[in-house]
Amino acid sequence: MDAKTFLVALTLSALAQPALAYTPGPVTGGGTLAGTVRFLGPVPPAPRLPVIKDPQVCGSDKPDEALLVSPSKGVANAVVFIDKIAAGKPLAAGKAELDNSVCRFEPHVQAFVVGTELHVKNEDAVLHNTHIRLPSSDVFNYALPEKGQVIKKKVTRPGLMKVGCDAGHTWMSAWIAVFEHPYFAVTDKEGRFSLGDVPPGDYTLMYWHEKLGKASQKFTVTAGGAIDASHAYK
Repeated sequence: MDAKTFLVALTLSALAQPALAYTPGPVTGGGTLAGTVRFLGPVPPAPRLPVIKDPQVCGSDKPDEALLVSPSKGVANAVVFIDKIAAGKPLAAGKAELDNSVCRFEPHVQAFVVGTELHVKNEDAVLHNTHIRLPSSDVFNYALPEKGQVIKKKVTRPGLMKVGCDAGHTWMSAWIAVFEHPYFAVTDKEGRFSLGDVPPGDYTLMYWHEKLGKASQKFTVTAGGAIDASHAYK
């Protein structure tokens, strides 16, 4: 992780932890914050990442997934979330998956709530060591030597987590954002997102992307209102 990316990670790690405890409950007259994250200007070509180990399984190179922009300029894999929301709809802690597949992580970026059980799977006939860390501590660091092996772990801390492989696969990377409230989304391949059942009120909406950095906008949600919360990185 370079210095710029690490500083961005520190920022979201702090932002993902609300100052006040979140209170779940029924939402009356909730509104919606939805839109598209776009990239303005020429899109730089995506480099290929050289494979330096296990080419018989991994191939000779891999695409760099750090910046994926659609033909319509939509930015995939941006994390969008309401900052420091104190109350709203119930949390849904379930199951999430992270696959080591053909020597890359799938998905590249994901987000879920604290208490989710993460299933980390090795789909390759080669040793992977999946290492998930917060800026100041490890969350998950296990070897997966066998194809089809799955290790399950409940994630109990919030923050932005960097994922890597300690088995010499230096090109492998992913991100996991873990929240203590349910008002977040990861943009799809067209850059689209939607946050529903937002209680009426004034909010700061945060945008984070591993290459493009962070941004914010303020919105007032009215009862049953639908707000275009699109953002453009320049």
